Amino acid sequence: MSLKSVIRYILVLLLLVVLAVAMFVGMDFGKEYHRRKVSDYYIARGVKDTGAINLVTAIYLNYRAYDTLGEATVLFVAVLGVMYLLSYEKTRDENS
Repeated sequence: MSLKSVIRYILVLLLLVVLAVAMFVGMDFGKEYHRRKVSDYYIARGVKDTGAINLVTAIYLNYRAYDTLGEATVLFVAVLGVMYLLSYEKTRDENS
């Protein structure tokens, strides 16, 4: 493994660590984190608004469907980006 490959691995790992730390620092872990107005609305009107019998299904498929789709898309693109960065050196060496 060349020095450039090692540096690339270290930079990718460092970027992931920085993003993880930024994510946890940005979260709100206050005393009333579990009690929000949105959750009260979901509990009170979720079944009536969506017609679903199960409240979890109503929240997941009706209220949060686009959010979940967006998260899956971002995760997929991130995995593709990391795979590209880590395989770039290997394909360049094979073509030389």
